[in-house]
Amino acid sequence: MIGKMQRSAMPVFLLLLSLLTPACYSKSANFNLTIAHLNDTHSHLEPAAVNLTLGGEKTTAQLGGFARLKTALDQMRLEEPDLLLLHAGDAVQGTLYFTRFNGTVEYDFLNLLGVDAMTFGNHEFDRGVAAIPGWIQRSRFPWLSANIDFSLEPGIAPLVKPYLLKKINGEQVAIIGVTTETTPQTTINPGKAVFKDAVSSTRRQVASLTAQGINKIVLLSHLGYRQDMALAAQVSGVDVIVGGHSHTLLGDAPRLSSIGLASDGLYPTEVLAPDGKRVLVPQAWQWGDLLGKLKIAFTPDGEVSSWTGGAVIPVGDTFTRDGVLVVPGTQPYHDIVDSLKKSTTARIVAENSAVAAALLPYTAQLERFRQEVVASAANDITIGLNSGPGPLASDSMLAAVPRAQVALLNYGGVRKGLAAGNITVGDVLEVMPFANTLVLVDLTGAELKQALEEDIDFLIAKFGLSANAMPYLGGAIMTVQPTADNGSRITALAIKDSDGSYQPLDPGKVYRTVTNAFIANGGDGFTAIKNAAGFRSDTGVIDSDAFRDYLKIRATVRNPTEQRITILPTAALLPVAALGAADGYGRDLLPQFASMGH
Repeated sequence: MIGKMQRSAMPVFLLLLSLLTPACYSKSANFNLTIAHLNDTHSHLEPAAVNLTLGGEKTTAQLGGFARLKTALDQMRLEEPDLLLLHAGDAVQGTLYFTRFNGTVEYDFLNLLGVDAMTFGNHEFDRGVAAIPGWIQRSRFPWLSANIDFSLEPGIAPLVKPYLLKKINGEQVAIIGVTTETTPQTTINPGKAVFKDAVSSTRRQVASLTAQGINKIVLLSHLGYRQDMALAAQVSGVDVIVGGHSHTLLGDAPRLSSIGLASDGLYPTEVLAPDGKRVLVPQAWQWGDLLGKLKIAFTPDGEVSSWTGGAVIPVGDTFTRDGVLVVPGTQPYHDIVDSLKKSTTARIVAENSAVAAALLPYTAQLERFRQEVVASAANDITIGLNSGPGPLASDSMLAAVPRAQVALLNYGGVRKGLAAGNITVGDVLEVMPFANTLVLVDLTGAELKQALEEDIDFLIAKFGLSANAMPYLGGAIMTVQPTADNGSRITALAIKDSDGSYQPLDPGKVYRTVTNAFIANGGDGFTAIKNAAGFRSDTGVIDSDAFRDYLKIRATVRNPTEQRITILPTAALLPVAALGAADGYGRDLLPQFASMGH
């Protein structure tokens, strides 16, 4: 699955960070600032399995986890006692910890890490605004935002400041917070919070701070990597933009690729502000799999003089290959350890015993939670072309993201059917085990059809014509002639209108589509979606969470029967009015997925 493979790219980013060396020494420095940073930890309190290339072979390692982050931070603080730890938002939404405990646990464990300041991510609004005051008050660090107007939310407004002044080594350092203005479009209920333009809001705060004589300014941003670079080029006076939101892995490309990861840019990326001064733009990937670290030297007038990186990818000491444990002490194990050492950033980090012990009661509760019954199946929900969990899961995506008109779920995104009787949380996780987030993308009708054509071609090449392997659709129906030429297999495609009727696809119309991160990143041949230039936002909602909530609301579900996909035996153009009416094709059961990759 792409989502997991992207996680595997994380270790390389850390590598990159440590390799970077100071670039400019135009003026002597008299002040050093060390920043450690996290972003988009998304409730990943436990380590996660990530595929890396170690010892020349694909190897599954355990990355991150708050207990390992604590150990790495303790070591950094031994070397740099005045280290500043910043979190660039989206601390919640992504695992069962958030589902079960509603955000309280995440901020308790950020307290244990010793965070100095945090800005709002868009997913801090996923429970609406009612939960936010409690989370802020629970946090032993300030939440910052210069571009969210909370004046109509009196429970939040007094708790949030636009910036923090921190005295470090006798110097005042300002940290300003900003959050993506697209938050109202990517979360269900932002309340009456007003999201203002981040560039003008930053410019206004910088002017106020410089008027006070403060010349070392850090922007704590949940805008995204490209937006951070664009802001740096428009606003003078910011020295560092510690970013989040885009889950970007930065670092030296060759070093990252040596352990199976891919870099999206240099760590940190340097941008020139309008006044010609250097702005450093770092980001720490996602989920706590990488802990960023920058040591920055400033000239007497507050200009960045030089920097060094020292990020860490915290790795566990247990490794598997094809599901088989690599035995410690063997040559393959030594080769793995040697690969980590050569990376200079990814390294084995022991868990902090106190943090690990503090997490245990919550993990025990999650195990019990997996046994909870969420719904009942009135009959066997058996996987088929238009049956099984796939159509239900597609509908759950539309329910979870009501702004979307069309839902696309890949053929391999559903791994098993459901037997008649009780459906538990554990069953849901077996049906959709990949923890893909749901992603909103705007596609023209032409792009949507092209994406479906690409996927159908991919599936036919992989499984053959007889399998009737097709993606799952929500809010759309189509007829397919598998033996037609590539790019011409879809003979009719219609989209459900607001009144419930199906209207023929308009190639020039824009359709807001919800899919998963695997598809959004081009998985299973969906390159048209990966390359689409329109609006795009990762909602942070996990696909299995959406499916679970959908089942829970309905209480009892049956095997779907609506014919959303019709397979034609010959190339023929079927009128839109007939879509879904034919019942002679596409009834063969799809193969089970035991041998399928994702």
